[in-house]
Amino acid sequence: MAKDSEKRSYSVNEMMEQLKKGEREKSRTEEAELVTRSDGSKVMRVRRRKRRSGQSSKGVHVRQRRYGLVGMLGLVSLLVVCGIAVVVVVARFNSRTFREMLEETLGESTGAKSNLSEFSVSPVKARAKSAQFTWSTGGLPRTLSLSGLEAPLKVTSFFNSRLQGAEVYAQSGMMTLAPPDGTITPLVRKGEQLLDYERYRCSQFDLSYGVDSEGTLLGVRGSELTARPHEEGEGFRFNLTGGFVNFGTWGELKIDHGLADWRNGTFNLISLFARSGDVGELVLKGVTPLTSSGSTVLDVKLEKFPLGDLLGVNSLGRLIQGQVDVPSGSLSFDPRMEDSARLKLPYTATDVSMQGFRFLSGLASILRKDHYAYPEGGTMSGTFNWDREQLSIEDFKFEMRFHLKLEGSLRVREDEFSGEIRVGVPEDLMMKSPTEPRYPSFSTPRLGYCWADVRLSGTLEQPNDDFFEKLQASPVKQKFPSGDE
Repeated sequence: MAKDSEKRSYSVNEMMEQLKKGEREKSRTEEAELVTRSDGSKVMRVRRRKRRSGQSSKGVHVRQRRYGLVGMLGLVSLLVVCGIAVVVVVARFNSRTFREMLEETLGESTGAKSNLSEFSVSPVKARAKSAQFTWSTGGLPRTLSLSGLEAPLKVTSFFNSRLQGAEVYAQSGMMTLAPPDGTITPLVRKGEQLLDYERYRCSQFDLSYGVDSEGTLLGVRGSELTARPHEEGEGFRFNLTGGFVNFGTWGELKIDHGLADWRNGTFNLISLFARSGDVGELVLKGVTPLTSSGSTVLDVKLEKFPLGDLLGVNSLGRLIQGQVDVPSGSLSFDPRMEDSARLKLPYTATDVSMQGFRFLSGLASILRKDHYAYPEGGTMSGTFNWDREQLSIEDFKFEMRFHLKLEGSLRVREDEFSGEIRVGVPEDLMMKSPTEPRYPSFSTPRLGYCWADVRLSGTLEQPNDDFFEKLQASPVKQKFPSGDE
């Protein structure tokens, strides 16, 4: 019976608990060590189990991998969203509605009717085959044509639905200007723009002003133009490099560089540097800006400038050659009138040669010295005046030292030549006796020269004068040059 009483039943949970307890005791026994203390007592010392470092690092790697996967999924999702947004925005940029909106805003800001041909936008840049601007009335500009346009896009373009970037580039452009019949409106007005760029550049830019039956008053050909908007949002600053410029009847000049401002209804030429030939230099600087009322004035400076170009290659320039210097002259015009330009240049010239004048051939004949027919190496001074009616040289003075002196005035009007010249030759060549000239049309000596008055006439093709007629005339009282002669 006692044996039966020791027997008892265990539940499953109690059996598992006993097994765990046995395992813990076994583990403690294996890790315990019997130690005798200094007082003779004995105790069991249990070694502490060190945590394995691999357990924590393994958890860190798992967490890092989990976070990396989440980040990658987020990045991919962001790229997908951005890609979809870019596609949507590019599709909007290429829509007809956006092109019409762009043309409308360009028209509102410039005051012109605008038209874009074959306009398209990619994620990288915007393009257009051509752009046309037409101003119907009012201001100075009348037409502007641009071709081969490209405009790289900034990333911000896809977030604010505006074309933005560093530069709009055009392969070629042509602009025509005409006298304003009203106020000179700003080239660009303030306002909301769908086009926002730091600069606008055209590599082959042409410009013409005042096209009429007699030709262009001002022309620019093959120049590179860069326009930068002012910070205030109204107007531009223009930089011009290379190419050629011509003024009226002047020959083409090579542009070095130029700078101008167009804002607040005014155009101001800050400076323009141009060259003629290898050494000739022209410098224009604005004195009074171009407005819708009053005259515009430019300061003109010439250094070693070809005299033939100044006088006009189809005008007096065919008769007189040399190098001219103008320390300071003026070019003035009223922008409302094509025929209002006035040029006044006090000048000095060196290495001057003359040809084609009938009286020079007459001097060579009577003096029997051929170099009088084509005098060269002389100096000249005077005041050059030009307007749409005529070209003239006032206070004209020419001297070939010890050989010839000329003074008077020259005029050209519609190819007709006129003027009055006093011709002076050394007295030892003209005096027949101490008191009598060889020809009665010449005066008695004054300051070493004998003088004769000659009236010029004819055309530029065939200049004429009355020199030979006066050789046989009776002596008359002569007017003498100023005392410094």
